[in-house]
Amino acid sequence: MALNFLCAGLPVAGVIYSFQISDGMGKTIVLFLVLASIVVWTIMIAKHLELKRAERADQAFMHAFDRQENPLELFVRGPSHPTSPLARVYAAACVAVKREFEAQAHKQHRTISQIDLSQERLTALQIDAIRKVAECAAADQILLLEDQMAMLGSAYTIAPMMGLFGTVWGVMVSFEAMGKQGMANLSAVAPGISSALLTTVVGLVVAIPSAYGSNKLNEKIRFLGIQMENFADKFATRLQQSFLYE
Repeated sequence: MALNFLCAGLPVAGVIYSFQISDGMGKTIVLFLVLASIVVWTIMIAKHLELKRAERADQAFMHAFDRQENPLELFVRGPSHPTSPLARVYAAACVAVKREFEAQAHKQHRTISQIDLSQERLTALQIDAIRKVAECAAADQILLLEDQMAMLGSAYTIAPMMGLFGTVWGVMVSFEAMGKQGMANLSAVAPGISSALLTTVVGLVVAIPSAYGSNKLNEKIRFLGIQMENFADKFATRLQQSFLYE
């Protein structure tokens, strides 16, 4: 019932008529904007689901990380939480820790199998280098989360301009036709103006959801990014507590 009422209030017939009487340029712009709208909504829905999965995976990973006594325990156990960006940052940092331990073992003429996490120690300089590795991994994950966001930004920027271009083009064509006919009555001008305004309407229909969706998605990406940056500091602090030379 609500959908029928809403559809009844929309000038669907007028929109269809305006499209039918549009010239080739107007129809091309409208069809392009409709296609852009489909692409935009597909990206927004897919990105929303992706960020939701990442957020849930990050929460599960942090819960597991906070419960471990040794900051390397999850890494030693093996890969876990594969869909979590935080887990990828953690894995990159742990690999950096492993390399530091292996370098120390090599200098001391020990084999990798002789590395004992309970006995190994790191300098403040080494921990700072590991923190930077974690920060770089976090930046890489943020870039992955921002994939295709530029397309949304382009959509809400370009769509209104394309709509305005179509309107200006349509008005110009209408006035040219009116000049050739040598008359300026409303019934002759109105259909052309109506078809010209259609491109602006469609452009705004594409731009408004794109702008809102882009802002909301960027807000979520910013939140996940801050979490990853904070985790780099948290991991470095845990390393200091467990492995820093006294």
